[in-house]
Amino acid sequence: MADVDVIIPAYKACDTIARALASIAAQTVRPERVIVVVDGSNDGTREAAEACRSQMNGVDLTVIWQENLGAGAARNRAIEEAMATYLAFLDADDEWLPEKLAETMPRIEGTDNVLISHNVIVSDRGTETRIDCHRRFTDSGGSFSGLYRRGYISTSTVVARRTAVIAVGGFDTSLPNAQDFDLWLALTRKGAPFEVFDEWLTRYHVTQGSIMSNTARRLNCCSTIALRYDEASLPDLWFRLLAIH
Repeated sequence: MADVDVIIPAYKACDTIARALASIAAQTVRPERVIVVVDGSNDGTREAAEACRSQMNGVDLTVIWQENLGAGAARNRAIEEAMATYLAFLDADDEWLPEKLAETMPRIEGTDNVLISHNVIVSDRGTETRIDCHRRFTDSGGSFSGLYRRGYISTSTVVARRTAVIAVGGFDTSLPNAQDFDLWLALTRKGAPFEVFDEWLTRYHVTQGSIMSNTARRLNCCSTIALRYDEASLPDLWFRLLAIH
């Protein structure tokens, strides 16, 4: 088992939470703990998560219910409960491939990396698309500027240092969308090293009403974040705003 806790926010996820948890239980290197925060959902998500307890293959499962405060607040609540050195993030409608933690943990343990990520498979109504995040990372030289410009990290691929996440205040709950992108920038803005490696180990499922599907709201939040990081150069800022739209 790895020194990592998995953070799962869950809202109206009664049909998908079992798949997410099963993908954790199937890891060849398993985490110590999974913390599911049910964000005010009354559709049976909590019961569906609890029903998986006996199927977690030795992984401790904690299920917490809170009033509906949003995905960022749910993740922050789970981070408060976490005790491991590292945090892994998985959304309730996504899933990991079995080698995800086995491939990821050696790239952060014993290194200076503040976070690790990888490529992602996007599944939309039966069609799968492979997003090469590693190429965007290498093309930009693995820099803060490159991440700021391209925003190529998918939440369900990330493993990060818990102390670093806490030090920057966790997820900004004032942002309805893109709290994840904001956090990755906050973690790396002072030059902290990170890596996006060349493996497809997470499947992101596009679902109706998902955070990523709300385009107008995401545009507004990403524009707010683009203006927040004053160390970005003017060309970086214009590139980012153009890329968002």
